[in-house]
Amino acid sequence: MIFVIHYKKLQERKIHILEQFSKHNLKSYKFVENFDRDNVDIANIDMFHDNYDKTQIAIALSHFTVYKNVMEKYNYAVIFEDDVILCDKFSALLNEYLSQLSEDYDILFIGDCCNLHIPQEMLVPNTNIYEKSHEKTDWGGDGASRCTDSYIISNKGATLLYTYLRKLKHKINVPFDWFLNVAIRELDLRVYWAEPTIVTQGSQRGLFPSSYLSLDTGSKLVDNSITISAPNFNDR
Repeated sequence: MIFVIHYKKLQERKIHILEQFSKHNLKSYKFVENFDRDNVDIANIDMFHDNYDKTQIAIALSHFTVYKNVMEKYNYAVIFEDDVILCDKFSALLNEYLSQLSEDYDILFIGDCCNLHIPQEMLVPNTNIYEKSHEKTDWGGDGASRCTDSYIISNKGATLLYTYLRKLKHKINVPFDWFLNVAIRELDLRVYWAEPTIVTQGSQRGLFPSSYLSLDTGSKLVDNSITISAPNFNDR
């Protein structure tokens, strides 16, 4: 199953990703559209710092909702944010990468956000999957997270993260991908990075601006998406 974190006003992004799903014959997907950054009500969401940005709240809650769905229904899932661009042979490469992945993995990052990569000198011939340390490196960011634009999460990983979030002892006050580094370390999750990456970000490549108002494009694409329901994160 593929889950797409989507902001409803950015219809051009939804049209673009639906075109890619059609191109790659990807038919099992759901759009996560429950949390509107313009109207998100944080009065009863105590896991965030008081001054936490509403856009970041909407993004974080969307990812949390996916974890709950994976925990309850799926062996694993692919999670995309709505500006992703898939490589030409995405489906074949994804299957190849999954075949190399350890059975006890928790997360596999498959995108090139912020140009984060395994260093050339660490690459091994005929190997595409590399376990990432939890610690900060000069080439790989602040830990094992590689942004949250495109990653695969196992049922085990989703269950551990969702349970952790339900019992969170400190408030979130950094962007979600940075916070994920904290959770990964505390839970000792097994995290891997893919090389070469098979996803990039449209906003990183100039295809989309960082934000814009929705437009009526007149697209005739068939949208088979299902919007998933949001859990109550304060019912702990």
